[in-house]
Amino acid sequence: MEYAFTTVDGCDGILLSGRCTYEDGNRFHDMLRDWDFAAKPVVRIDLRFVTFIDSAAIGMMFILANRCREAGGHIVASGAPPHIVRALRRATLDRYIEFR
Repeated sequence: MEYAFTTVDGCDGILLSGRCTYEDGNRFHDMLRDWDFAAKPVVRIDLRFVTFIDSAAIGMMFILANRCREAGGHIVASGAPPHIVRALRRATLDRYIEFR
């Protein structure tokens, strides 16, 4: 998984790309540490370049969703390929993620 802080839908956000797997745990936590949830509780995340997501990475998305909720926000995901949306919905993450 690669990530970059960038503009998503005209707001500060995060672009994820590549394969999101268990091996990305440390990088994912680095990303969380660098995001200011108090100032930006709504996390806009661009998933159009994500090619694969495993169960560990889905768990990481739950962590992100919890951090957003604790700050009074949520996740807004855009551009996710259909197979990524299906995986996230099967895990019931659609309760915590607004898909666009």
